[in-house]
Amino acid sequence: MRDRDFETSLQRFREDREHGASEIARAALRLMADCARKHDQDTTPRMVEVFRARAAALAGTRPSMAPLYNHMTKWSASLENLPNDPVMAGQLAAEAAEELARQSRLAAKLAAARLASRVPPGAAIMTHSLSSTIVELYRILRDRDVTAIVSESRPLCEGYVLAAKLDELGIRTTLVTDAQMGLAISGADVVAVGADSILADGRVVNKVGTYLLALAAREAKKPFYVCAESYKRCPAGMPDPPMERMDPAELGAPVLPGVTVVNAYFEITPAALVTACVAEDDGIA
Repeated sequence: MRDRDFETSLQRFREDREHGASEIARAALRLMADCARKHDQDTTPRMVEVFRARAAALAGTRPSMAPLYNHMTKWSASLENLPNDPVMAGQLAAEAAEELARQSRLAAKLAAARLASRVPPGAAIMTHSLSSTIVELYRILRDRDVTAIVSESRPLCEGYVLAAKLDELGIRTTLVTDAQMGLAISGADVVAVGADSILADGRVVNKVGTYLLALAAREAKKPFYVCAESYKRCPAGMPDPPMERMDPAELGAPVLPGVTVVNAYFEITPAALVTACVAEDDGIA
């Protein structure tokens, strides 16, 4: 893959507003697998140098998303001791990236299954934002008569996309504005959200609004679960990632000389508000 084409891909990752952290990380692995199969380097050391630089660039596109950093770091480490034949080395590098993506998909399914075991039949599950892991949770529970309460998740309203997915699964869903989360929590039995990152001390990075929903759940005495694969954990000692902000124009607010419009996409929810973080490797802690 030419540098110019790769730069175009990088920009696409920076601008992606439709996919969650796990999906973006897997897409990055697929991109690196494609790069590995199509590389034009004449030596393995040069190939590894290029791949590691590209992996680092990908990891930097979405600093709020731990799985992107973790997968790119792990894949880069896997490039040690590749054979001197650059064609064979590229093939092995591609297979390593694809295996990490496979492990990520499996981990998300297992995490969802672990949380599903704690949700009683007929429960109303409230959620915020669009998480592929939470979609999997609802898929597992669709035959257990669960219902859903889904917030819009402004500004791009990915809650609409989630509501459509749940409708396809045959799950009865109530769609509310973000401002109604405190009101709607009374109708929920369980709150379950995904995560973009889980910090070493248990705090959770996710779409803005998650903190408010966690506060509402605590006030209403409803369990608040975070369901996320272990690849979303930040290594100990890593500083808090920057909370990404996007174009204020997305909000459609009036442009006024004395008004600053803020469009924060991510925030940190304190660990004390989280009933449990559920992953594939350790269940509920």
